[in-house]
Amino acid sequence: MHTTSLVRAFAGACFGVAAVAARAADPTPLEEVVVTGEFAGPGMWRVTKPGDAADHVLWIIGDPPPLPKRLSWKSKSVEAVVLRAQEILRDASVTMEPDEKIGVFRGLALMPAAMKARRNPGDAELADLLPPELYTRWLAQKRRFLGRDGGIEEWRPLFAADKLRKAAYKDLELRDSGMVWDVVRKLADRNRIRTTSPQLKFTFKADELKAKIKEFQRESLPDVECLAASIALTEALSDRATEDARARAWATADLATLQSLPALPNAGLPCITAVMSSQVAKEILPADIREQLYQLWLSEAERALAANETTFAIAPLDKLLSADGYLARLRARGYETETPH
Repeated sequence: MHTTSLVRAFAGACFGVAAVAARAADPTPLEEVVVTGEFAGPGMWRVTKPGDAADHVLWIIGDPPPLPKRLSWKSKSVEAVVLRAQEILRDASVTMEPDEKIGVFRGLALMPAAMKARRNPGDAELADLLPPELYTRWLAQKRRFLGRDGGIEEWRPLFAADKLRKAAYKDLELRDSGMVWDVVRKLADRNRIRTTSPQLKFTFKADELKAKIKEFQRESLPDVECLAASIALTEALSDRATEDARARAWATADLATLQSLPALPNAGLPCITAVMSSQVAKEILPADIREQLYQLWLSEAERALAANETTFAIAPLDKLLSADGYLARLRARGYETETPH
């Protein structure tokens, strides 16, 4: 599951947590490479319905895991598909909104409670919660990306993990999503191509938010694994040669290389598990929200494929390649998928 939209939605309502998608690695040492210019990729999957006399096609491009911010790409084949598409389909996401508007002054009044919610219950520190070996690794990553931030030692592992990941992305000049959309959006706006962004919408009671935050302050979470996975992620992301190799494979549609690379530690799943275990989240979000997001996207993909001669879709690469991902589910529903060459 690509968890970014879900965690950010929950965080937007309460505390500011963000999730990170998985990425892959390559052991081949390379000099620093700037991947720019016109390449044959990134590649696109071609999805069709057997027996469709109208020959409707759904083209899907994989939005990659973390890539260097300096990377730019320009694919004539991708642009050609976008320009003849009647619709662009983005990934499914979650939005959470209060049942009434929260004004500026009311929002400021909530800030002290939200800040306190970052701290561990009982004034515990990370040294008390983490196994010794993991705490040693945490100190190394903290020293590299966060410097002498003593206050973070009192934070819950969930929030410490979020701050570490954000600092690492900034320091390493990486971005975790949006590389494809940045290019496609300009084409869509310029040519007035319809864009569909499927969303699950949930509402929370604004007048209960302060009480929910205080409830969260007292609640313990199983979030040590979230920090452990985030530490493993920032350790792996620090391999700049691997980042450049993977970026080049994505930008040149080298799917075989991408699939052969070891998967990067996935901080998203343990972090979202920690969030979803909280009573606050259980009262707002359904337990099967991951499946709901998958079903929502698949329904929109089938609708668009039936309605349009050409549809262009953007989905996280890990959601496309996983064993129970979008492509596998489309095949299970009787669609044919052609792998990028």
